[in-house]
Amino acid sequence: MSMTALNYIYLSPQHAGGKDQVGLNLLKGFEELGVTKEMMVICYDYSAETIRQIAPGIQVIEISATGKKDKNELARMFEIFCFNTFKLPLLVKRYGIDLVFHLSCNTGVRKLAAKSIVLPHDIKAVSHRVLARVKIPLYKYWIYRVMYYSDFKHNDAIVAISDVDKAEISTFYARFANKIFRIYNPIDIVRPVSVERKRVNNHIVAINMQFHHKNILTLIKAFERIMGQIDARLMLVGNVPRRMKYLQEYVEEHQLNERVIFTGFVSEEQKNKLLRTCRLYVNPTLYEGFGMTAVEAVILGVPTLLSNIPTNYEVTQGLCEYYEPPEDVERLSAALKKCYEKEYCPKEMEKASSRMFEAYNYLDISKKYIQLFHEMQ
Repeated sequence: MSMTALNYIYLSPQHAGGKDQVGLNLLKGFEELGVTKEMMVICYDYSAETIRQIAPGIQVIEISATGKKDKNELARMFEIFCFNTFKLPLLVKRYGIDLVFHLSCNTGVRKLAAKSIVLPHDIKAVSHRVLARVKIPLYKYWIYRVMYYSDFKHNDAIVAISDVDKAEISTFYARFANKIFRIYNPIDIVRPVSVERKRVNNHIVAINMQFHHKNILTLIKAFERIMGQIDARLMLVGNVPRRMKYLQEYVEEHQLNERVIFTGFVSEEQKNKLLRTCRLYVNPTLYEGFGMTAVEAVILGVPTLLSNIPTNYEVTQGLCEYYEPPEDVERLSAALKKCYEKEYCPKEMEKASSRMFEAYNYLDISKKYIQLFHEMQ
């Protein structure tokens, strides 16, 4: 019997959003499909309990985490690099592993004795060095540039999470284009019996403020323009890291506190409740590799407004409301007002929900990964 190792050392001590959720959704799918007896998970000890809750019978190889859990980006990258370069090859030999699936990039600089697959999620640091007028420092750009090259060279397959992502990898790393397989992200969310929304609150919800390119300041300014014309509150969901404190400062300075709410971190259950009960979900991002929350919103029957960037349009199949250009405050404010006041047809929302659910259901996506695993072995 062949053995597949899921390299989940990339999971963060605190849930880091979409990338972590992809791994957990896949694991749930593998468990329900009954294939985890042919798998093991390699993870840091702080993730072990979560792994066992999802897949009780799977073999877990716990790696002791060292130092602070909240390491900065480069320190965490170095730690993962060292593990994948020096320790992972030893584990492959010790446990007779035939295939390694890396949940993220930075897989080390050695070709493993086993076949291996990398899921980079996107190559934004290389393909979009400047976003939201923020330029990635040259040294960091070259770290990522070389890291992706090494990953793509030493792994046998690369998973792209959208056609846009696949095209970017093929453009910047054309030498490895024949290794790319496009598999969309798995979505695990309970689809409502009916998406007809007779009772909704007056919230406009946006999720994820981790990075500048999420373009949340543009959203706040757009909402500020129409505050006197609608009765909505803007709910900004998620942690606000230090680099994004200017968002809170803007709200304070412009006395928007009563209408612009920072929720802080919320659980998946709380997030889904906010989506189910809101009037409108909006994502004004400048870049996405996939965009899981927009899909979840459509499945839940939530009117959804997105920046009209290629990935958003591809993944949501043209079923949402869109505006462009993403950083245009006036265009966004007009779109917000229009979508907030619009009466949506329940039958159309039901149709969109069904299409999204069928396209990205975690069980079907897990089957595609299993098929890829078998092809690689």
